[in-house]
Amino acid sequence: MRFKDKVVIITGAASGIGKAIAIRLANEGAKVAVLDLNREKAEQSSEIIRSSGGIAIGIAADITKSAEVKAAFAKALADFGKIDILINCAGGYGTLDSFKDTTEDVWKWIIDLNLNGTLHCTHSVINHMIARKYGKIINIASIAAKTGIPRLAVYSAVKGAVVSFTKALAMEVGPYNVNVNCVSPGLISNDSETSPSNGTYLGRNGDPKEVASVVAFLASDEAAFVTGADYLVDGGRVLGPRGA
Repeated sequence: MRFKDKVVIITGAASGIGKAIAIRLANEGAKVAVLDLNREKAEQSSEIIRSSGGIAIGIAADITKSAEVKAAFAKALADFGKIDILINCAGGYGTLDSFKDTTEDVWKWIIDLNLNGTLHCTHSVINHMIARKYGKIINIASIAAKTGIPRLAVYSAVKGAVVSFTKALAMEVGPYNVNVNCVSPGLISNDSETSPSNGTYLGRNGDPKEVASVVAFLASDEAAFVTGADYLVDGGRVLGPRGA
């Protein structure tokens, strides 16, 4: 029960990696605010946690809109009295398109969701954490930030910005006992079913639960001396050419 009496807010927690993180931390005692654009799915994830004896609330918010983010965080504070941990997991890239075919509206959406959403959520909680001299922030980036991925040029650029933001913020708030780290997943299945893949050295896609395990470590006090780090969870995909 590493997270007994801890309160965590997780964006994009209605499905995939975010949902796996929410369930993992709740199973270890955390009180969880499941924040997602989809109200019904946020409540469904919360109910899964509650049905297993955990404590969770579902909150609907569009993280690209600062007013909705502020209201969501105010709701979490009103219900739980504090926020110890923030997991910025919400993100997406839409469709695979070459940059020459990407419209301005699409790249603005990618930037708003993946970068501005992370900034909105972090800004809504950072002063609270500084005042309490305690906090854990984990941003979910991508291996796209490491290597770039063709037909995901804007997404690659934005996730690179998330990693740089993580490092800069870690330096700013370290003196206040606030740890800021990043996790960069590779090929991860949408559910708990992994599948074979020649895109990793382990020969398969990852399970969202495997990302959640790394996040759980970074969110715990076991990682009290870890900050500004970017953990790859990619089965070795970015190590180099395969089949040589």
